[in-house]
Amino acid sequence: MLRKTVLILFFSLASITLHAFDNSSFNEALHELSENISQAAYSLSERADSGEQEAFTAAAERADTSEKRIRDLISSLESPADFSVAEKTLADFAAAGNLNSHTVAVVEKMLKQRVAFINATMNADSNISVTASGRSAIAPQQLLNSRQRRMIIIEVPVVEAVISLEDTKENRRIDNLKAIFKRHNCKVISDNSTEKDKSLIHGIYFSGRKHVVDALLGHFGGDVVQADLKAIVKITCGGFWSGKKSLEFMIAPKTGNSVMGELSWFKSVVEKDPARYLSENGFNEIKTLGSVENIAGEQKVLLKNTVAEIWVTSKNGSARNAFYSSRSELGDIYINAQ
Repeated sequence: MLRKTVLILFFSLASITLHAFDNSSFNEALHELSENISQAAYSLSERADSGEQEAFTAAAERADTSEKRIRDLISSLESPADFSVAEKTLADFAAAGNLNSHTVAVVEKMLKQRVAFINATMNADSNISVTASGRSAIAPQQLLNSRQRRMIIIEVPVVEAVISLEDTKENRRIDNLKAIFKRHNCKVISDNSTEKDKSLIHGIYFSGRKHVVDALLGHFGGDVVQADLKAIVKITCGGFWSGKKSLEFMIAPKTGNSVMGELSWFKSVVEKDPARYLSENGFNEIKTLGSVENIAGEQKVLLKNTVAEIWVTSKNGSARNAFYSSRSELGDIYINAQ
């Protein structure tokens, strides 16, 4: 009988041990979760390109894994004593700073869910309650540790600019400029090269932090871009017998329409159909390149063997140092006479 009693007591203790709340693992999981939250916040603060995006995603996934571990530990809470131990652990952990307090705020949401579940399955006079100790952060920077705070890049204005420079075909100057771009995280939006005798003229449209751009413009010269780009369009028509005729048009943004000063606008409107744009905005000039014909009762201007060339530059640039250029052979085209 005594042996039977001892065995029952042994298995009962084993069962209690198996299901008891592991406060040591809980505390360890809190530290792990706070570190992963901090790393996710740091990656979020630094996020700019695909590399930073991948870092943020990886950190967020690690934080999710840590959160699942804590949820599993909280699911072992059964008695008021268990909840009391967990509550004290969270209060002590939250007192260490913003990061820990935010971590506790996250965990307390899970703890309250567990409390609600336990209370729903117990007698009303045995309700368990917990006191909140955590406080959610209002900005990612509050979740950074001292090392990350030292490393974080201070937000500064990003501006766009155009630089042009002359280089030999060995490209030493342009390679040096691109190395500077890489070192200071400048992004090349568009670049173009034009031959001049035995050298090349490079036009580079780029963006970067304002203090870096200011230093580059001070050394190389150039223009800051403020939706004030312009395009030079050259239309050439004619053939061997009739002779070739050309006209150049300057297209600059109009007052109150800054969209016209953006590279995307020149590509989508002017480059896509240069003859149409120019016929609508410079018909009197462009009609001198062709001949008027009657097509199905409508007056149209025929432009034969039409070639359109486009150069996009800064406000003070020229076709010679354009950062974007294109050439389209349009063939014989008709435009509506006005």
